Amino acid sequence: MVFTSYQFFLFLPAVLFLYFIIPRGLRLHWLLLVSMLFYTCFHPVYLLVLSAVTGISWYAGLLLDRFDPAEVKARLIFRSGVLLSLLFLVVFKYTGFILENLRFLTERLLSRPVSLAFSLVMPVGISYYTFQVISYLADVRRGKTGAEKNILCYALYVSFFPKIISGPIERGEGFLAQIRDCRNWNLWNGTRVRDGLVLMIWGYFQKLVIADRLAILTGEVFGDYRGYGSVELFLAAAAFYIQLYADFNGYTDIARGVAKAMGFTLTENFRAPFFAKSIREYWKRWHISLSTWLQDYIYIPLGGNRKGTLRKYGNLMVTFLVSGFWHGAAWNYVFWALLHCVYEVAEAVTAPAAERLHQRLHTRTESFSYRMLRTVKCWLLVCFAYIFFKVPTAADGLRYLWRMATKWNPWTLFDGSLFTLGISEKYAHVLWIAIALLLLTDWLKEKKSMEIDVWLAEQCIWFRWLVMLGGIMAVVIFGAYGPAYDAENFIYFQF
Repeated sequence: MVFTSYQFFLFLPAVLFLYFIIPRGLRLHWLLLVSMLFYTCFHPVYLLVLSAVTGISWYAGLLLDRFDPAEVKARLIFRSGVLLSLLFLVVFKYTGFILENLRFLTERLLSRPVSLAFSLVMPVGISYYTFQVISYLADVRRGKTGAEKNILCYALYVSFFPKIISGPIERGEGFLAQIRDCRNWNLWNGTRVRDGLVLMIWGYFQKLVIADRLAILTGEVFGDYRGYGSVELFLAAAAFYIQLYADFNGYTDIARGVAKAMGFTLTENFRAPFFAKSIREYWKRWHISLSTWLQDYIYIPLGGNRKGTLRKYGNLMVTFLVSGFWHGAAWNYVFWALLHCVYEVAEAVTAPAAERLHQRLHTRTESFSYRMLRTVKCWLLVCFAYIFFKVPTAADGLRYLWRMATKWNPWTLFDGSLFTLGISEKYAHVLWIAIALLLLTDWLKEKKSMEIDVWLAEQCIWFRWLVMLGGIMAVVIFGAYGPAYDAENFIYFQF
């Protein structure tokens, strides 16, 4: 039951209706029940894995709370809790990858075929809730948050249905406090419900009108990239970057909208990443809950930038490697992550020389043209890196880039053949308008620190309802449906 399924459109109103009318003391129990039901709809076995990870981390947190962090017992409990929680992730997500690489090495050594076939279906959302419980255990050990004594509160923290599939990765310090307080809230708030609905409509618009339409083009070109030239390949690479953003940001906005209608606040996961002027800045704007998690629980514990330049770059590489493997058990994700690491190191190494050059040339670094140039450069670097995110192997990514650089075909810009890639001229115009709206909302966030629900709340009532109804109609009329439509095609579900 994903956010774009018909079942969810029946599930959510029933959940909200009962949530608003049941006695306050039952709110926690109701949310936990529907969260478990929501997760079970994917596969009943997944609930067993979720329950095991929840129980192990909850009990480990209780034990950690009894000891001083410096004690040997505390270290042993923390490491055991983390390793046991990670064990499920490794078994379900990485066993096939590990065996496949062992098979490859064994065949090279023995010079004969070897069979090491093994396959498990990975529980949806396991990467997200595993990282969430690890951050909880780390924060309990550091004394940043107390151990949650109530197993029901903790289980809801892990399994809260708007975020369990694709995040955001919530920290215990903030979200557990909301769960404890929810029994005391005056729940019905028309303004909050309206703002949540606005976020949901905007999320569905991004997903169905932009991401799923672009998925047709990217699927066509990436599926047979050897048959296309530089124009189509560059167009598909750019389209995939926009598709990925609209898809994931769309999911996040739907999740935040659902949570907001119920009184909960989820972490902001994107902050206008298309406006980033450097790779380092990009990672402060993209998948924020993951990037800050990696910073706080991988990069800084390794030493961060406190132990010299070479050690800093080594820590950065390890952090990006974890990011790559977190996204997928395949070498193309590792290549994508290391490419971002190279980008960031190159920026840091060349920064002093670039500053001296600007001083000599009297470059106006605060001018619009210079800032735009930096934004375009960052956008292109990220766009090229995401080619490795889309292709099945790192070798395919290198071939894709080589063909893009060598098979020039500029005439396709004028002969109409671009409209044979799955998107007609009519829908191409719709896409341009939709992408312009996406950039406009990001501009509001960038320049005015204002999200679309906040901005719309400041407008007069007739304009608010006009925009909301227009958004619903746009989703219904221009959304990507039909025989090829896959309601479960949120890209980040696979991670």
